[in-house]
Amino acid sequence: MLTIKNVYRSVLFLALLISVPIDVYSSDIGKRFKKNHKCESDSADKFIIKNIKKHKKLLYYLYIEDFINSFIAIPTSNVSGDSSTISSSYLAGRASIYNRQNQRVGTCSASFLCMQNAEGIYTDISNYLSVDNGLIVSWFTPTKLINLELDSILHSMVTECIVMASTKIGFNPFYGKMFNMIVSSDDQKIYFQLTKI
Repeated sequence: MLTIKNVYRSVLFLALLISVPIDVYSSDIGKRFKKNHKCESDSADKFIIKNIKKHKKLLYYLYIEDFINSFIAIPTSNVSGDSSTISSSYLAGRASIYNRQNQRVGTCSASFLCMQNAEGIYTDISNYLSVDNGLIVSWFTPTKLINLELDSILHSMVTECIVMASTKIGFNPFYGKMFNMIVSSDDQKIYFQLTKI
């Protein structure tokens, strides 16, 4: 009895397969399915693209006082006795960054290597901006200073440069994108304005 039931099921299944229209087996059906039912990955891609377009211009700022309060000094000394370097200092600091709505959204860190010789004071600055939305950029600012006061050193971050979001950690809609970045300052804040290229 069981064998007859199995044979009956197989014949019924075969009959159903034969009666199904041929277009079900064609590649057309896949296209129609995609058209009527968007895949989850397509939705995720659209969300990411929309998010990038929405953020073509980004603006962040930090408080200079926060940066100065965080500074550490790394000891420096001349290597040779007849060095052309008159004096040097190596400082590093970090501060919270805020968005247009005055919400804390990440961190800016920078290190300042200052060297003075007969020609003046030259500073190499390594800057890093890490934002909670996934944007991570770094850039270098070589500059000349008037003096070695902390205010003067911090305002030397002011520059314009092209940066690339080349570090990917977790979800990151900015990865691989290029930005024109303008770093400006006033008495209290340093501003970072990024415009997508």
